[in-house]
Parts: sequence; structure tokens; C-alpha cells
Amino acid sequence: MGTQEEEFSARGHDKKEEKTVDNRKKGARTVDQNEKEPKTAVGKKGDKCGLKQSPMSPATPTPKGTPNKIKCEATKNEASNKGKKNNSQMEQLKDRSQMSTYGSANPKTTTHDFQWLEEYITKMPCFHGFIGREDLMCLLKNVGDYLIRISVQANRQEVEKRKKNQQDVKVLVNLSREKCAKKEKEREAKEAKLAAIGDVGRREFVISVYCKDKGTQSPNKPVYTPIRNLVIKRDNGLIHVEPLKKFKTLPEFFAHYLKNTGICKETDFQLLNPIGLSNWEFVHEDVDLQAKKLGEGAFGEVRVGKMKIKTTKKMVEVAVKMLKNSDVVTREQVSELLHEARVMRIMDHKNVLRSYGIAVVREPLYLMTELCACGALREYLDENKDTVTLAEKLSFVLGAARGVEYLHSQRTIHRDLAVRNILLSEDKTPKVSDFGLAKVTDRYEMKEKCKIPVRYLAPETLEIFIFTPKTDVFSFGCVIWEIYENGHQPHDGKNAQTIRNLTKKSQFLKLTNSAPAELRKLVGEKVFTADPENRCSMTTIVQCVENIEKPAAGAK
Repeated sequence: MGTQEEEFSARGHDKKEEKTVDNRKKGARTVDQNEKEPKTAVGKKGDKCGLKQSPMSPATPTPKGTPNKIKCEATKNEASNKGKKNNSQMEQLKDRSQMSTYGSANPKTTTHDFQWLEEYITKMPCFHGFIGREDLMCLLKNVGDYLIRISVQANRQEVEKRKKNQQDVKVLVNLSREKCAKKEKEREAKEAKLAAIGDVGRREFVISVYCKDKGTQSPNKPVYTPIRNLVIKRDNGLIHVEPLKKFKTLPEFFAHYLKNTGICKETDFQLLNPIGLSNWEFVHEDVDLQAKKLGEGAFGEVRVGKMKIKTTKKMVEVAVKMLKNSDVVTREQVSELLHEARVMRIMDHKNVLRSYGIAVVREPLYLMTELCACGALREYLDENKDTVTLAEKLSFVLGAARGVEYLHSQRTIHRDLAVRNILLSEDKTPKVSDFGLAKVTDRYEMKEKCKIPVRYLAPETLEIFIFTPKTDVFSFGCVIWEIYENGHQPHDGKNAQTIRNLTKKSQFLKLTNSAPAELRKLVGEKVFTADPENRCSMTTIVQCVENIEKPAAGAK
């Protein structure tokens, strides 16, 4: 979902304002220099610039045929610094009345105009809600294919936060998990405060269309992307995506571009074929949300639900991850949920949590996954530490290892492996989950801070901030350690700096003697190593565990 600068946004051409007659020539009464100027009040909806004219300000006549306009500037008798202060206050003030079912309208679009567009567009079969730019290529494949979506604009705080994260990336490795949690709570409180004054991501309706390039390719020209994004505007009752072509109604608008071409960034576009929801896109009515809650966090909550799969028509129980309501959901949160769904959509393995789809046509946004009745592996190990067998633990290691091995075969780095992110199905099959930080690449260099506890990170990540499949292997060594320690987290009780120092000295974790000797040897020699070149692959771990003779049933 792009920002307004990234997307094509038609702007009207304002006519030059005619000069007004000098007040002094008309004999208008002036304000005494020593008289205190009253503060400018916020005007009612519909007033130009949102301001009322001060009763103490001189009336300014205008030429015939020219509508009266109230200037958004200080009067002659008002101090310049005072005028700047008022303007600054007006810029910070947001209109909460623009909030609708789909969030807040763009400030350049009036409340009435945005809601008018919303009422019509959201009922169209080609409306895909909050779908992201990254998903467009798999939906739009031929010239003339188009869909309509909502673009969430990044507010000022999100932009500043991203810049700060890029500058302070090294702070990550000095933060313990507890400090990360504390900072997260502070961030939530700040976002809630911003939401209270309306400073949340703005929404715009965007037409994404597959185009044919008009220009010729050249070495200096950026790589051509066939999809263009057109922001729908409605000014003074007229709809447009091009400045000089305006329409009274949306049916008239779509009928025109069905027969005629428009131009966007030197590219011809035409709205020929509306694309409906795909097999992995659902409307909220398709999901029967249950009262049972599975978990809750900063993002929102996870609840049990039921839904019918489009391809098989089979009813299944699902876990529904829901984002918070539209008053506080930001562009960043929407992007994170869509990214996680996108990564999960390409996975198909019994040891990787399955995604059934998303429901993002309206808020709150849903991500539907298979339901794992036994919950997280960490809680299961802790609650059943007196009864869980060594055979079960080895089975958990093998299943989880196969899941991560599959991810690596799909060129995906998980980046957040821990027993808390491994779920157990009803038959206790381990499933790797939580792909919010996953990257589909062979090597990823971290540019921004992210919430990953230091205790799971490989030495090269702590030093040069890179992630590869080999860093996942190191983290999986911590997973094996956790399984044999009944869910206890690595380096429990140690702060981040202590863990860093231990890692620099190559003083890594050691598996308990209850783990098979072959596994202890592999982890000690080929998993917990400082040099990633000497570290084994996930396939080696899988083969090692498969070759280990399982202890007798019931042994501990």
C-alpha cells in the first residue's frame, strides 16, 4: 500500500485569486493598534479553510461575480509570530468526523465525499479492501484487469519512527526481552494518545490497473511495473483520476474508461476487466466468529472461528487473528498482517502452520489459520513436564526441524524461531508459526529495529545484523535446548549484555544429558558454532534425529 506520493493522485488546477479592493479606500473601520486581537475560532464544517472571520476584522469587499473568500492568514494588526502559532495549531488539529467504517478520509477529501464514495465502492465485486501492493501481481495478470482497494497513508509519527529505527538499529542487540516489552507498552500508549486526537493513518480509495507501457525502455529508465495505482478523487461533486476528466457519477466514470483510455505516468490505462476476490480472500460474513479467545496481545486478539474453504467447500475450525479496531490501526500494523499472510500462503507442509486466507474487505482485519488444539509448545511442555516423555520430545524436535527445513527449501528465513512460536495440533504434531518477521530471501540485512530477543540470535546477527538460513539453524539449537528444558527460555535471568559477552566468547548453551548423545554432539559441534561456514544445515539436523533410535515408550 503506497503513500500518496507513490500513487498517482490527480490534482485540480486552482484559478488565481482576484485582488480585493483596499479596505482603506472603502473607509472601513480599522482596529486600534493597542486593542487586543481576538483569537481566530474554528469554523463549522463547510467554512472555507475551517475558520470564522473575526468580528473585529475589517470587512473585505470582493468584485462582483467573485465568491467571498476568507483568507487563512494573520491580519495586518496581528503579530507575525502569532499568526504562525495559529497556523501550526490548525495543522495539528484533525477532524474526527471523517472517521468511517474504513477509517478516516483523506484530509483533501471532505467527509461527505469520502462517505459517498465508500457507500458505492464497497459494494462492488472488485473491491478488495485493504489488500496490499505486494499482492497485486498475483491478482492482475492481463492488460485492463483492475480492482479497487483502500490505501492507508503513513502518518507523520510512523515516518519519524521508521527514520529513528533506521538510525538506532544497533540498539536492538542491547535490549533484553523485558526492555523490549516495556518499550512496546510505551509505544502502544503513545499510539493510543495519537488516535485520541485523530492522528491515525488516512484512507484513500485506489484503482489498481494492469497497463501497457507507453514509453520505450532505456538503460536509465527504472524497471517497468505494469500496474498503476489511481487515487479516486471527488471534488465539488465531480469524480476523477485525471485532472481534466471529471464525472458526476461512478457508473459514468467506469463506463467512460471501459470504452476510452486514460494516461497515468506516461502509461495508457483502461478499465476493462474487474477482478473479484480470489480463493484466499474472504468477506467477514464468511467467518463465524466464536466467543472463545485463544490469546491477546498488542496487535489485537486471537479467537476461534468456523469457515467454509472455497476450494473444497469444507467447513473447518480456524484460529482468527484480529487487528485492533480502525481507530488505532496504523499502516505499519496492516502491512505486518498482510506480510504474514503472504508468506504463509505459499507454504504447504504438515509441520508449518497452514493459512486459510484473510478477510480485509473491512475492519477489523482477519487472518485465518488452522486451529492447533494443544496450543503453544512452550505452555504444553511447562504444564506437562512431569508426564511428557523423551520420545515425545524427540518427536517435537523432528517435526519442528522438518518444518524449518521446508521453509529453507522455499527460500524463507523465519528469523524468530522459539518454542513459543511452535504450535501443537490435536494429535501433537508440531507446526512452525508466526511469520511476522520472516523474509523470502537467502540473505537479509537488518535495516531497522525489530523485537527479537537477543538470547536466540546467532553471533553474526549480533555483530553485523544479517540473517541467513544458517542463523535460523543457530536459533533452532535454542529451540532444541528449550524442548529438553521443558520450555524454559535460554539464558534465563541474564541480561542482554551478559548474553552478548557469552556469545562473543563462544560460550554457548549445552544440552542436558537427557538428550540423545548423537544430538548433543551435533548441536555442540555443528549448530552452536561462531563461524556460520562450519554450521550445519537443517537437513543435517533432520537426518540426525531420524537416525536416532527412540527411547522406549514411557522412558524419561
